Amino acid sequence: MLAGCSSATSTASGPSSTFQTAGRADPQPTGPVAMTTPSTTTAPTTIGPTTTTEPTLASVPPFEPAASEVLKERKRLGGQFAQALLTYDPETSAESHAEGLRARFGILDNDGLVDLAAEAMAPGSQSAATVRYAQMGGNRPTKASLMVWVDVERLSPTGVRSTESRVVDVRVELVDDAWTVSRLASAGGPAVERPEDLSELAASVVDHPQISMADSARWDIYSGHTTLAMLERMLEVADLMDYSVLVLSRGHPYRVFATESVSRHSVGQAMDVYEVGGQRVVDSRFEDSPTWTLARTLFDQGIRSIGSPWAFDGFGGRSFTDDVHQDHLHITS
Repeated sequence: MLAGCSSATSTASGPSSTFQTAGRADPQPTGPVAMTTPSTTTAPTTIGPTTTTEPTLASVPPFEPAASEVLKERKRLGGQFAQALLTYDPETSAESHAEGLRARFGILDNDGLVDLAAEAMAPGSQSAATVRYAQMGGNRPTKASLMVWVDVERLSPTGVRSTESRVVDVRVELVDDAWTVSRLASAGGPAVERPEDLSELAASVVDHPQISMADSARWDIYSGHTTLAMLERMLEVADLMDYSVLVLSRGHPYRVFATESVSRHSVGQAMDVYEVGGQRVVDSRFEDSPTWTLARTLFDQGIRSIGSPWAFDGFGGRSFTDDVHQDHLHITS
């Protein structure tokens, strides 16, 4: 956004009726003065056509992961694809948008791409997307899942602006020594309106000043997918520290990546937190940081399972770590 600049406007005034020279006034006429009105010619005024500039959204530069990030090549590709998915013009259809994404990213598996694009698009609107964070959803030497929080600004055909935030699950593969988008696994799910009869417990979570979350996570709560035990856990964590939830279920792999095990996220029993106490987890991987303090406290309180940058009880215990959990806390109910 460019700041508006104001410039001072100078108005040139005509000569005054009386001129002063150094200490002397011009002599004034003493006799009658003949007034002569000079003839003037007025040029015709021509009014050009009036043009109206339609409102548009500002363009957003392509996503780049921070220097402190882990697995940057995977994150860059996943983030840029998610950003492109949610950036489009009013005349763009789901079919043409999917075709443009295929041409740009060379997607290996196109099944379901049109349907997922349509799910996330608002027909007739302009949309601009900004990546808030790209988190690892799973990783293997030649493939990975990126869960990308994307903030979307839309401009409707009538000029109304609106916003939403989605978590997009992008799968990437290493092909000929280069990372390539293999498929779009989730666009964050269809939007869900806040129910009028939302429970007091659920409302206390989504309205909590210590908890921020993507709309995709909010929709999980609105739809009743998140368990009561998980909602209670979210409030307990908020009593300890403010935090940001990237994903509950929508936008997370249904199965633990590259396994046959159904993820706890898929049954409403886990959340991924990418920011604690105003600091990103990836930047807080040291003892006594807000992330370490929260993870250690939950472990000491007996939480069933917590993934983090640390394994407090060694590998195979209630606390676990790996290359995926360097950028978030996996907290269960």
